[in-house]
Amino acid sequence: MKLIPIDKANHFIAGTIIYCLALFILSPIAALSPVILAGGAKEVYDFYSGKGTPDFNDFMFTIMGAIPVLITHL
Repeated sequence: MKLIPIDKANHFIAGTIIYCLALFILSPIAALSPVILAGGAKEVYDFYSGKGTPDFNDFMFTIMGAIPVLITHL
């Protein structure tokens, strides 16, 4: 069995947490916006700062963290 790298798992968890917090003030669909913005902003920061490694898959794992919670709300 192949596990996902810890970096991808951290992005997934961050996406889940951001989404759950956003649900307190936004509808289930609208709560995706902060997740997308945070995931994108993190990768842009990594790209321009040189302090991280920008990776589209990290962005996608952040968004994928929100999807299971979104499905349960629909």
